[in-house]
Amino acid sequence: MVVRKKVEKCPNCGSTVIDIYCSVCGQKIYQNRFTFHGFLEVIGDAFNIERGFIHTLFGLFNNPGRIINDYLNGKTKSYFNPLNYILIVGGIYAFLVLSLNILDSSIASTNQILQNENMQASPEALELQKHWVETVKKYVNFIPLLMIPFASLFSKWFYHKRKLFYGEHLILNTFIFAQSILISVVVAPLVLVIPGMLEIYPLINFSLTLLYFTYALFSIFKKSVLNAFSGAVVIYMGGFVFFMLFVMVIVVTGMILLNLFGVDMKDLAG
Repeated sequence: MVVRKKVEKCPNCGSTVIDIYCSVCGQKIYQNRFTFHGFLEVIGDAFNIERGFIHTLFGLFNNPGRIINDYLNGKTKSYFNPLNYILIVGGIYAFLVLSLNILDSSIASTNQILQNENMQASPEALELQKHWVETVKKYVNFIPLLMIPFASLFSKWFYHKRKLFYGEHLILNTFIFAQSILISVVVAPLVLVIPGMLEIYPLINFSLTLLYFTYALFSIFKKSVLNAFSGAVVIYMGGFVFFMLFVMVIVVTGMILLNLFGVDMKDLAG
């Protein structure tokens, strides 16, 4: 049942210049009461096919170059905000990684490889690794977001002839990182049905990420496939390495400061 209501001014700013949207603040004007039918309308607005999450999702698969170049050229209303997009996708990915035990299994596989090569870590290193993993679990959905500023430095350097601003590279890489994470979200549940996939999931995930980066960069910059693949390797690996170096500097600096103030790391861990 649709229950109409008389709306003569914008509920948000009070303007009387309204139609489907307020001409002053952009607030959507809901002409129906929030019955169940009205609630479905709200859901439809969140995922509408013209300018919502679903439209952006499919567009970044079908033609990432068009979506990203449109956004960089100011056509933003048609697409989902890139920051909101990566936060939603990252949150879903974090849930799957933790619930499917992918992170712990990846660490265990790495330790087993080191043990087979007679490179078993010391008890102190394993304890540090344990605390590091627990920290990563808390912020796993933010890690790709933190990599983007570093990756954007490399994309600005690699594609300097395009003369994009650093901020534009941030937007570009936010979309690409988000979509590559979404691919990981699609692939992750397969570890439940394919025997042995959990052990090689990091390799599969890395390969699919490079493939999507290559596809997206090819679509955006219209260079050769080889150029796009080279860009994908430089941007992703450069961003990852510099991010890890940044984290290491922060951790080492923190440990030095704690030591200077006489704080024992064992007491902190306990």
